[in-house]
Amino acid sequence: MSIQSMTGYSRLTKRLPAPARAIGGPGPRGSVTVELRSTNHRFLELNQRLPDGLLGFEAQVADVIRRHLRRGRIDVSVTAHLPQATSKRVALDEPLLDAYYARLQSLQRRYGLKDGVRLDQLLALPHVVSVADDQAQRRMLWPQVRQVLQEALRALLATRRAEGERLGRDIRLHARVIRRATATIRARLPKSAAQYKQRMRERLTAAAGETLTATQLQEALAVIRDTDIQEELVRLESHLAHLEQTLKAAGFIGKRLDFIAQELTREANTLGAKANDAVIVHAAIDIKSAIEKIREQAQNLE
Repeated sequence: MSIQSMTGYSRLTKRLPAPARAIGGPGPRGSVTVELRSTNHRFLELNQRLPDGLLGFEAQVADVIRRHLRRGRIDVSVTAHLPQATSKRVALDEPLLDAYYARLQSLQRRYGLKDGVRLDQLLALPHVVSVADDQAQRRMLWPQVRQVLQEALRALLATRRAEGERLGRDIRLHARVIRRATATIRARLPKSAAQYKQRMRERLTAAAGETLTATQLQEALAVIRDTDIQEELVRLESHLAHLEQTLKAAGFIGKRLDFIAQELTREANTLGAKANDAVIVHAAIDIKSAIEKIREQAQNLE
């Protein structure tokens, strides 16, 4: 599995097979359009917009998407142009119609009315005629909608993978900046340590004629201790190796990369705080800048 970004887009329209009709051959063809838009989000959040005739498919749509995506806000828009025979059904309540007719005839006889009861009058009475979704036809429609959704989802994943590969290359560039800055610090350490020792020697020589207080001794020890950044360098290099392994593993790595970036930041901050050398301080700033860019990109990955 390759690296995936959380941003992507796809749109697909497919014609539906023409439904059969009792007379005159197949009826008019319909079409379904699926549009998917993916943006950053800490978790997987689905926002669906389905037409009235397909509202019952929300759970199925969500299930298809969750099989392929872990993180991101996914806006799903489905537009359906369905032939009337496929999506709607006209229902006639004949028992109610019979009851209406019998009651109207009774009233005619009671009041001596001469005009007969017309069909248009009966059909206009409440609840005689209703138009509803054809549930059987709608169930038959789902496999076709699912096919369009799956193809649109594959196209969305392709755009997310392409963006993910670009982000991965960018993260590797920033990792190389950190490696170069770390190498600069290592090369500078002998000279920096020698300078620290010289300053300490001068301070102790100046104080040779005096009795050193406990505070002065602690200051001298602190200067020596604070110049030791070997542990931070080792941990930085270890975290960088972990970052490279994670990028090679690919898959759903966004959260892991974000965690590694936090650990790199912790070591870089400690290293910068300990440094008393201008070259090392500038290199530490470069490291922190590169780590921040890595973290920004990691938050775009699934």
